[in-house]
Amino acid sequence: MTIDYDLTIEDMIALTQYHSERSPRGMRRRRVVQGLLVLVFILLLFSAVDNISKQGADLSAGWIAVSSVPLICPIILLVLVFSAGVRRWSNSRSVHKAFPDVEPGSTIASQQLTVTADEIHVRADGGEMALAWDEVADISRTEERLFVFGTAEQALVVPQRAFADPAAYDAFYDQLQSYRDLSSS
Repeated sequence: MTIDYDLTIEDMIALTQYHSERSPRGMRRRRVVQGLLVLVFILLLFSAVDNISKQGADLSAGWIAVSSVPLICPIILLVLVFSAGVRRWSNSRSVHKAFPDVEPGSTIASQQLTVTADEIHVRADGGEMALAWDEVADISRTEERLFVFGTAEQALVVPQRAFADPAAYDAFYDQLQSYRDLSSS
């Protein structure tokens, strides 16, 4: 089976985002952000308790927690939104730095992907590459793209728009998985 398609900068941004969300480094980064959120929550709660006790008020722990909510919730939301936005911006920026002459929505390269029982062969404007099925580390799918990983960090991107309909996209994914499963047995 042979598929011709154009690889766009958006495809590369999607690959970078996909990898960033699933890489060990990305997971560590999310754990750090979650830890910071817990730390901020504890510090704000301590500050509220300290403030109330300094005022000499004899208030229950429930009242202290309720009075802290207007302070804590917006800060936690800001951290969550800010960290997700920074990650998306950083991924987009790194791809645009790698392809400085390519405008958003433009084609990076025209590719021809040929899949056989022995290998995946890709021919692009800049050259060609072949991966035997036992060299394929993983095959992942989103609603818009397939990612065929040769290593943990490098992947072929096959956009859904390269197929006539969603059923052909699903069938192609199933075929890739079956070839990969056959090679590992």
